[in-house]
Amino acid sequence: MSDETDVRDILLTHSDQQPVRNVFQAVTDGDDADLADHVETMRATDGELALVAQDGAADVYTRWSGSRFELLTVWPPWTVTGYDTTDRAGLEDRLDGLVALRPMVHDETPFASPETLDSLRGLVWP
Repeated sequence: MSDETDVRDILLTHSDQQPVRNVFQAVTDGDDADLADHVETMRATDGELALVAQDGAADVYTRWSGSRFELLTVWPPWTVTGYDTTDRAGLEDRLDGLVALRPMVHDETPFASPETLDSLRGLVWP
């Protein structure tokens, strides 16, 4: 789980945008922010923050890579599948209804692991 202090520091650095301020307020108060604000915050922080949510037993990690949104689904026992999308609405549709959505520092996600990304080379991306 991401250190909330690091998440808040990144949010403060990018607090010139309203969606980032909304997410900061939610993180500070322990509330939920709007899904659209979370997605915009990933882009506004230039990918420094990612999102994680739960889909049943799976963890779904999302990030902004600088040109597109990418998703990884990690199923126990650590089976990774992945796909990417440039469609913001599609990303929001995919995340809608998932539980425990929260921002986390990108470097604490599977995206930061070269082994994880190397394991995706054989996958077909839609």
